Amino acid sequence: MKTRVWKKAITIGRAIKLSLAMIIPILFIGSMMVMLNGFPVLAYQHFLDVFLGGALRDIIMLLQQTTVGILAVYMTVALSLCYVNQTVEEQTLVYRFGSVLGSVTGFFILVGFFSDVKDFTLLGGQGVFSALLAGIFGPILFQKFSRLYSKRNFVFTDGADAEFNAAIRVISPFFSVIICFAVFNYLITQIFAVNSVQHLFMKAMDAIFLKMQRSYSSGLLFIVLISFMWCFGIHGNNVLNQVAEDMFVTIIPGQIVSKSFIDAFVNMGGTGCTLGLMFAMMLFGKRNSTKKLSHMAFFPSVFNIGELLVFGFPIIYNPFMLVPFIVAPILSYTNAYLLTRVGFLPEVTTTVVWTTPALMSGYIATGSVRGIIVQVLNILLSMGCYAPFVVMYEQKSLNECATTLNELMGILKKSEETNEEVALLECKGNVGRLAKLLATDLRLSIAQANADTDSDDLESPLLMGYQPQFDNTGRCIGAEALLRWKHTRYGVIYPPLVVHLAKESGDLYDLETFILEKAIRDAKSFREHFGEDFKLSVNTTVNTLYDKRFVSFLQDMSEKYQIVKGNICIEITEETELVTTKETGDLIKKLKSFGYTFALDDFSMGHTSLQYLQHNQFDLVKLDGNLISSIISNDRTKGIVNSIVYLSKSLDFKVLAEFVETNEQKEALEQIGCVVYQGYLYSPAIDKDSLIAMGKAV
Repeated sequence: MKTRVWKKAITIGRAIKLSLAMIIPILFIGSMMVMLNGFPVLAYQHFLDVFLGGALRDIIMLLQQTTVGILAVYMTVALSLCYVNQTVEEQTLVYRFGSVLGSVTGFFILVGFFSDVKDFTLLGGQGVFSALLAGIFGPILFQKFSRLYSKRNFVFTDGADAEFNAAIRVISPFFSVIICFAVFNYLITQIFAVNSVQHLFMKAMDAIFLKMQRSYSSGLLFIVLISFMWCFGIHGNNVLNQVAEDMFVTIIPGQIVSKSFIDAFVNMGGTGCTLGLMFAMMLFGKRNSTKKLSHMAFFPSVFNIGELLVFGFPIIYNPFMLVPFIVAPILSYTNAYLLTRVGFLPEVTTTVVWTTPALMSGYIATGSVRGIIVQVLNILLSMGCYAPFVVMYEQKSLNECATTLNELMGILKKSEETNEEVALLECKGNVGRLAKLLATDLRLSIAQANADTDSDDLESPLLMGYQPQFDNTGRCIGAEALLRWKHTRYGVIYPPLVVHLAKESGDLYDLETFILEKAIRDAKSFREHFGEDFKLSVNTTVNTLYDKRFVSFLQDMSEKYQIVKGNICIEITEETELVTTKETGDLIKKLKSFGYTFALDDFSMGHTSLQYLQHNQFDLVKLDGNLISSIISNDRTKGIVNSIVYLSKSLDFKVLAEFVETNEQKEALEQIGCVVYQGYLYSPAIDKDSLIAMGKAV
């Protein structure tokens, strides 16, 4: 029972968090409209009033009213949808819409919009409490009633289409849901003599704070409650908006605490004094993603719009950030309050719009430069509060990411060992989310790289490495081009994982053609230092080989870079089995006519077999690393390699041994007749400049 309740609570929490993330555009645009409408500069306000007869102000007001002005309605819809998506795996559009209808209707009932006088402010921030109730309980009730009525096997209009029948089936659960809301609201109004559930909530909050009256304690409680609600995905500012209106809006001479006091000296950057968080991320964050987010959030934070930081870092449901998010505003509030009590900071005498930037708001509110000084002190206090937690959270995130990445690579490596297909993008939980994230980031990296193919940008996430190849005399005769994707968060990603994700996401062709063009362009520099017979190998999967665009691409590359015949070798890797048909032979023959040669990678393992050699399509065979690693200890392996070398002489192809790591392996291969090597005995993969330097040293 406890486990079921706990799971339900987690589901509700996730739904609240996701729904708030969904309405970020509404919050962001609405907040910007509030800022544009209330920016405290007289010349600017006059401009809004007179420009096109006030048309610009009217447009701004319209956008404000249709975004944050009906925020609670958007919240209800988003929350209902998010809850349904998490709890019902297969739901029709009609089912989802039925759940949303129940929640929205329930919201209008609970908020009391149609009681006595229609108060449109209830549709905005003040109605968020009712939006939470309706958005959560609406879909819960709808699901329960849907299951109940489905057992009755009601049959409607056999001749109608499926959508019509689905809509008919929604009527009963929808009606039951709104009846529940109506009865509940009616009981509340009768028992507590209020207009609605929302009215009861506002009276309860007012009673708590009015009993305390305006003081340091009531202001502190107000700030803590708002921050605490935000930590659990509840928009505390909107939930307690009525309290702010009734309790703190009016500036009373002799009273330090007011809404303008809190907005000016506590909520700098947004709830939680997140301006301090932004600077802490800029100065103490190590990850690129942290710094990029802080730069992205800079402009909104200046105008006290903190949603990007609250959701992006994130603050919501993040235990690491719970303490500073609550403590930072407490420190700022207490510091400003004490400095006012001792006479350093003048009392707030002028109302400021909450979107007024820090420093400007401090001066306007107090009419003194000391207001600016106190704001700077509070920003430094909050930054110092956030800084150690930013560092700790980054380290924790890196550890968790590394663990998840290892799990993802483990799944792929297991599939490689068993030759079983695996769909990484369809994995569940953190592993699946990471796979999707990496696939999206890889697509962006490919697009960025393809947009600037002709540059050698060292900051590019797609980097080329070249592993040199040597003959038995120690002469460097070629190299293999190897892609390395350096992710901003996870570092260099396991290359087979990059290829697999690109294949699943449909980006493999774009990735491999980028690698080919980059390698072909670099080959010219290598020939200048190693000689015209220097050969560069580039891996290509069977999927790309069979792509209809590949022939014209290779022809264009041959003409564009004037490829010397035999200098560019295309290595066919085994992501998919190569079909040995006449069509395949004709395809490779045509590509060879453009000046390319072909190699067969990892020969003797996986899909490869001797039949690949019968049509004389390949110029080079690369021995699988598993053969090389056991050539010293296993006589059968030595015999297999000996047979392949013998075949190479009779079938006219060359043999190269990969993963050669010791002199003993090299000598054993040389005795058999394999005289071309690649591996750590000679060199790991190195960058372009290092390979050129190797050529200069010869």
